[in-house]
Amino acid sequence: MGSECTIGEVVDLIVELGLVDPSTPGQKLEPDELDEPLSYYGFTAHEAVLALLSELEIRYTLDYKTFRGIGDADHDDRLRWYQDELESIASCTRGLVTVTNVRLVEIDAEWALHFDWNQETISWPVSAGDPDEHFEASLTFASYLSGLAASPSERFCDVDPCDEDLNGEAIFGNPEALNRLGARFGLTFS
Repeated sequence: MGSECTIGEVVDLIVELGLVDPSTPGQKLEPDELDEPLSYYGFTAHEAVLALLSELEIRYTLDYKTFRGIGDADHDDRLRWYQDELESIASCTRGLVTVTNVRLVEIDAEWALHFDWNQETISWPVSAGDPDEHFEASLTFASYLSGLAASPSERFCDVDPCDEDLNGEAIFGNPEALNRLGARFGLTFS
């Protein structure tokens, strides 16, 4: 399968690999898109596949604007901002993960973002109120994202080559299945 395959052929492979439920493409894509060449989604095959994974909602991305202004937010708005972003991440898991109990915790003058990921408490460092909080938040989310899992076999994976226009991205799925998909399009998932 090369860059001249159709979107439908790639979607069939994604479904066959178990990366999305068989009903997902019908809910997320227009039927006439399936007959389009893969290049409909990007200039290169790997860009097109990543864009398609975004459309199928198993790819999380953040860019330089994701946390812009968070350093000026009050405590409640900051907390809501982090919660919304964590919920965006969880939405890529096909309903396998819930995020609850999001809170900012100060310990010895250092801040941490605590949240329950399927009832397991996770802690990420943040710089609440710092003028560079937006940079630090982007770095933290990009760095810690690939450590989030829904099960021993499904988790967020980093992708290579990454989208250079983004601060971070990760794809949710079984790493072996993702690499079987990626091998055909010049992508590696880890």
